[in-house]
Amino acid sequence: MVVKNVSITVLLEDTKNSAKPKLQAKHGLSFCINATVNDKNVKVLMDTGPSPDVLLNNVEQLNVNLEDADVVVLSHGHYDHTGGLIVALKQIKKRVPVIGHPTLFDPKFSMMPHLRSIGAPFRRSDVEFVGGVPLLVTGSVKIADGITTTGEVPRTTSFEAVRGFWTVPDKSLVDDIVIDDQSLIVNVEGKGLVVIAGCAHAGIINTINYAKKITGNSKVHAVLGGFHLISADDKKIQTTVDELEKLDLKFVGPCHCTGKKAVKKMCETFGDRCRVLCTGDIVEL
Repeated sequence: MVVKNVSITVLLEDTKNSAKPKLQAKHGLSFCINATVNDKNVKVLMDTGPSPDVLLNNVEQLNVNLEDADVVVLSHGHYDHTGGLIVALKQIKKRVPVIGHPTLFDPKFSMMPHLRSIGAPFRRSDVEFVGGVPLLVTGSVKIADGITTTGEVPRTTSFEAVRGFWTVPDKSLVDDIVIDDQSLIVNVEGKGLVVIAGCAHAGIINTINYAKKITGNSKVHAVLGGFHLISADDKKIQTTVDELEKLDLKFVGPCHCTGKKAVKKMCETFGDRCRVLCTGDIVEL
């Protein structure tokens, strides 16, 4: 079975929406995804941004009801994607699966501009206390017919290496390749795969390739979210765009950590098929 249609609301993103001035923007990302599956609605909250206050404000302003959310997906354990989780779970008011990787709550650090903690601002026990049921696995998780997480994404491309993060797996500060990074896949009837990324630390091309592999569907209709090309050089950006172009995508929706240079290149390459997403936008596919 596949999904008949999907609506994706950008609850929170880095950029403000001039058409919706009451919405707040902050570095981070959160999507509310509604999909029609077997004539029933499935609602997924993917990531929760960096701030409870901003998330709550935007949910209210956009008239989004989180109470009937079926599942929460966390793309990875960085604060800008997890900061609003506890307040979101309080809004949901029922026990729901919180899907993530086993290393989701591990210590995570950056050294830009100095050593700082960038991990989730809470512990697993905090999630359980407010009704979240952590479902922390390395593999993909089926949420409904036609909707699945990628789980841990194999790193196979030569140009999508992860740099700039650190963690402490065994009493030593070491490079963090953000192994917990994952995305969401929605298989839309008559169109193909919609790949929704949080930051795509695993590489957006790696992510798409793996999405095709685990679904058995080679047709990719849309790719949206953060592509983490903000600090990438021109060669990596061009290679990524070249690979995306080969997919004959009908929709490209960069935002968050994609970076101005990469966004500009995508707009030039994909034209009307590219829509730069911001807080409050709604994508219907």
